[in-house]
Amino acid sequence: MRSAMFLVLAACSSDPGSPSFGDLVDDPQLPPRGQDDIHTWIEAGHYLSWSCEPERHPPAPGSGHGPNRICSNDALVAAASGDADFSIGAASVKEVFESDDSIVYAVYRKMDETIGGNSWYWYEGTRDGNVANGQGDGTCTGCHGRAPRDFVYTIINP
Repeated sequence: MRSAMFLVLAACSSDPGSPSFGDLVDDPQLPPRGQDDIHTWIEAGHYLSWSCEPERHPPAPGSGHGPNRICSNDALVAAASGDADFSIGAASVKEVFESDDSIVYAVYRKMDETIGGNSWYWYEGTRDGNVANGQGDGTCTGCHGRAPRDFVYTIINP
């Protein structure tokens, strides 16, 4: 019985992903991958220079996130004006407000030229833990698959 219980728990545990993929952490337009590197980059405030929604707002209908504010980088905003595919490096950061002093960050970044959830790196979490951290992560692609264009819901115009 004990070994069966261990197998069930092991199957339910999630892989936290890599804390670092070796990406640069000082590029203001490109969030790095990996829990530690993303939070180092976020704490430096790089995404705050992007095109950001002016204030937090209630989640969109059907969203798995709470009240939030989204910032999009130049590459994502540039693709918004037409129907061209998102270029490699297009990215957004969503600040999800759990409370006034607790923010969860959701980040996505286009990794290759194909279309679909597997072409994006997905991250959602805090410095202490995450629920998504990898390319094609099913935690995010399940909902983002319903987005109007290549797994992207929100595009902020400059």
